Amino acid sequence: MKSLSLAVFVVLLGLVAAVWSSNAHNVQAPAGYAAYVVERPIFGSTTFRSVLTGPSSTGLSWRLYGDLVSLTPWSYPENFDGTSVLIAKDKLAITGNAHILWRQRPGDENVRLYMEKFGGLDESHSADQTARIAYENYIKEPFRTLVREEFAKYDGLSVPDNLAVMGKDIEDALAARLKNTPFEVLQVVIGNANPPVSVLEQIALKVAKTQEEQRKKTELNIANKNKDIEKANGEAEGERALAVATKRAEANRILSASITPALLQYQAIENLKTAQRVYLPLGATGLPLVGALPVGEPVASPATVGVDPQRK
Repeated sequence: MKSLSLAVFVVLLGLVAAVWSSNAHNVQAPAGYAAYVVERPIFGSTTFRSVLTGPSSTGLSWRLYGDLVSLTPWSYPENFDGTSVLIAKDKLAITGNAHILWRQRPGDENVRLYMEKFGGLDESHSADQTARIAYENYIKEPFRTLVREEFAKYDGLSVPDNLAVMGKDIEDALAARLKNTPFEVLQVVIGNANPPVSVLEQIALKVAKTQEEQRKKTELNIANKNKDIEKANGEAEGERALAVATKRAEANRILSASITPALLQYQAIENLKTAQRVYLPLGATGLPLVGALPVGEPVASPATVGVDPQRK
């Protein structure tokens, strides 16, 4: 009898251990995740127990289960090309992309809000997959819409100069829209924004044409400057030549005015004093002619002075 009772006790103890081991769970939350912990009794409805922020665990507990929520930031790009190009204020089509950095808001209330109101309780997908689904359902379309609205505020060619400002404006607007959700926008970055290739080619041709016109204008200015310099040099040379000629004429006039018959006679006498030989004209008698010549009267040739015209 005692053996039978002991056997029954052992069996019951084994059953209890088996039931406990199959229903006791240690819910764990790794770093970067939070665990939404619920109790699922064998009979009755599932009830919320707590939010466990990792790294942490509950230890073995009866019928406790946890669904993980990722608290790490996520970055998703959105491309705008093909049939989904962006339209600028001046109706210029622009291709580009925008990047969003977001995360599940930390805190027990936000985790519970996400799990209970925004589709977090998804046992068929992992926490990372569920985050992607949440983005597709609640963030993606508002984000793309705000990007389109922001590009419509700027002319196409001015967009590249305002990418940082545009990204910040989109970030603020999206954060306001998601204010009452468990999702937090950390940053929005406009990666690039380019007009169509045909427009870029036209811009390049226009720039090249402008540069060529500027080059020709510069060359023309240089040529005109050189011409002005040559003209100024010629005028200066002419003025110098005129000044020299004027001075020479003035000197000649003064010199001419200073040469008188008396001066010439005086210079001649002075020259005789130092001359080694003096040549004098001879008269008819064969003697040299010496005397003063009247000023202003014609002087007879030495060959004819004192010669009788009838003498042969």
